[in-house]
Amino acid sequence: MNGKKVLVTGASGMLGSNLIITLNYKNVIGYGSEFDITNSSLVYEKLNEIKPDIIIHTAAFTNVEECEVDIDKAYLINSIGTQNIVNYCINKDILFIYISSTGIYGTNKSDEYTEFDKVEPTSIHHKSKYVAERNIQNHLHKYLILRTGWLYGGTKTHAKNFVYKRYLEAHNNDLIYSDDSQIGNPTFVGDLVKQIEVLINTNQYGVFNCVNEATQVTRYEYVKRIIELFEVNCKVQIASYNLFKRAAPVSQNESATNYKLNLLNLNTMGHWEISLEKYINQLSNEI
Repeated sequence: MNGKKVLVTGASGMLGSNLIITLNYKNVIGYGSEFDITNSSLVYEKLNEIKPDIIIHTAAFTNVEECEVDIDKAYLINSIGTQNIVNYCINKDILFIYISSTGIYGTNKSDEYTEFDKVEPTSIHHKSKYVAERNIQNHLHKYLILRTGWLYGGTKTHAKNFVYKRYLEAHNNDLIYSDDSQIGNPTFVGDLVKQIEVLINTNQYGVFNCVNEATQVTRYEYVKRIIELFEVNCKVQIASYNLFKRAAPVSQNESATNYKLNLLNLNTMGHWEISLEKYINQLSNEI
């Protein structure tokens, strides 16, 4: 199993870089922005050269606000870019693993979403991700679609390290604000990588929620816990409605439960507060 060749797209991203470092495979190849997934001929040429056994596709246009402005770019990268890789995989013995988002579920429920709930994305970002999901399901048999959300992790210097950015914000201020209108699952990339390995090693296919366990956790509660764990003398206050007004019509409920993982007794994700504490302890040693 460990002798398989694994290709990771989006290798410079938070999840992609963690996969490169920690995946328990001898032959892991990573490509970042130099691998233009929107160029179909380049995709075919590069994949034909590598001949991967497993593709973990993390590359995406992830800025939810910018997706609302540059709609063409959102669909070009997230939908068509994914389709280009899918096209190569058709009729080949390749496991295609796609990283999707719990944000695609939309506004159908007030409690946690399961994989069997209706999907009605509200933002361009999530619509473009869902188009990619459907393309995968329509053309491939050997795939994993992993819906995750509120990812954090990586080194403190990573541009998208939400946790460390909140530490810096609190370190430089006596009072910071956070939104309490949206709920979700703060999820550690290290836990997601381990869960991916479990799914590969047990020959699972299909759609899975992969999030750290959380119940009705708001952004405010998440940020407040970050500051508490860093032991910074800073107060976190609930923001007024207009303070964090967004262009993207994102769902106020991005929370999910690992329903299928639990049914199959394969859930290794753990509770969000336990994982967050471990990660912040690790980060604190670097500060």
